[in-house]
Amino acid sequence: MKSPRDAPRILQPVVELRGEGATFAYSVRAPRSKGVIPPSSYKDGGFPTLADCLSDVARALGGDFKRIYVRLDGHCVGERDIVELHADPEQVATELKTECDALSALHIKPAAISASKRLETVPSPLGGEG
Repeated sequence: MKSPRDAPRILQPVVELRGEGATFAYSVRAPRSKGVIPPSSYKDGGFPTLADCLSDVARALGGDFKRIYVRLDGHCVGERDIVELHADPEQVATELKTECDALSALHIKPAAISASKRLETVPSPLGGEG
């Protein structure tokens, strides 16, 4: 009888996509247990669009992996099947950008709210709160 430790581990790489000026780049990391973030094992860049970048990711990883974790400009934007990247990179790029924009908006709002609350509670030079 096999123990859970004997079960085959399926490696699912993390692909970090990022805009670099007018182009896009990506790097690939192999996740490790206990939150250890390893260095990138592969990098490529200079792609004119995010869809072109995703197509290259699919070519680079498609023979070895079925799924990837995706980060875009520092945001975790989910998991994707490599097949999706091959089939319709434009659609995947649109979905990833939408998710990234939504996450960016969520991260900005708490800071903006907190800043406005600080301004509301700053003591007025005339006494009381402003």
